[in-house]
Amino acid sequence: MQLLISRDILLNAINLISKAADKRHNMAVLANLKMVLTDNQLLLTASDLEVELQASVNLPTGACQQAGQTTVPASKFKDIIKLLPDNQVSISVADDAQCHIVCGKSRFKLGTLPAEDFPMLGQPEQITPVQVGREHLSDLLETTHFAMAVQDVRHYLTGMLFELKDNQLATVATDGHRLALARTLIDNVDNVELSAILPRKAVLELQRLLGELKKLLPNHDNQITLNVGREFLQVILPFGEVGSDGQMQNPILVSFTARLIDGKFPDYRRVMPSNHSKVAHINQEQLVHVLRRVAVLSHEKSRGVVFDFLNQESLEIKARNAEQDEAKEELLIKYDGEPMEISFNVAYLIDVLNVLQGDIQFNMSQANGSVLLHQVNDSFHEYVIMPMRI
Repeated sequence: MQLLISRDILLNAINLISKAADKRHNMAVLANLKMVLTDNQLLLTASDLEVELQASVNLPTGACQQAGQTTVPASKFKDIIKLLPDNQVSISVADDAQCHIVCGKSRFKLGTLPAEDFPMLGQPEQITPVQVGREHLSDLLETTHFAMAVQDVRHYLTGMLFELKDNQLATVATDGHRLALARTLIDNVDNVELSAILPRKAVLELQRLLGELKKLLPNHDNQITLNVGREFLQVILPFGEVGSDGQMQNPILVSFTARLIDGKFPDYRRVMPSNHSKVAHINQEQLVHVLRRVAVLSHEKSRGVVFDFLNQESLEIKARNAEQDEAKEELLIKYDGEPMEISFNVAYLIDVLNVLQGDIQFNMSQANGSVLLHQVNDSFHEYVIMPMRI
């Protein structure tokens, strides 16, 4: 194969997909990028068999000098292209099976592996398309992703539930200690219902791609189609350079395909507290500052802080560690209920507060009962935190 291509266009395509390559996989070829060159298109693929990213670049006449395919080490290839001068890059694979990269007076040779050995995930089957605005999809991911479990024998907790019901698309994440739920309204004229669990890495990759798309088109809320299949979820996103007229130039189509987690997500509705005999309204910004100060003296392992609701206007937040150091700070609040002490893991609490703003409503029943948090006048984002014993 032999290709002549703009360094910037090639680098953009590599940056969008290369994070899916997996150096630690027991299949060495998955540390590589697969390159397929045809007369008018370059297709780059990176995969770890759970998440597959493909970038399709349309080529001008003459760019493809000889069609072909190969795979090159993703990390080395990216570093080389990144450091080349802004110029045309020649990429070729000759009989020696090495990838030759030429740009100006720079010459590189990279080892390759056969493209035929690169495994592909395939296309989703029995697709249900779900259309949602980019901003809404980004919000669903950003406001819930932190609650996914990192490692858990209950593998379905290491992902995020996507649930379509009535006219709402919801995302739910939980690690057993806290739960995050976000919803958005969509057009679901056929009243389709679906439930799919997207793995943690796939969630973070999709979140990253949506962030890159927002940087590219900050004032344009693209409609995103989630193609949810029996085993896979696929999304196709348009990237490229934006001209002075605001239109996309040199488009790069990125196809995101992720293998869904095979499992049954717990019924999150059953853990949403409904009996609230005690309600507190607390300013998010003030509370975060107090928690960060008090948490300095919390126990290194438990990271526990105590909320002491003294009366209708006062909350005392305190922490103590194994050395008997102690921190206390009082905060002005609005509280309706009997005086009560309840303890939280401060890290879990701050994670929730970081995606909220303004006045936060705490709905509580008893010291050992779960707590429901949400922004005042916002019913689309809800969070549950389990209290802890100190």
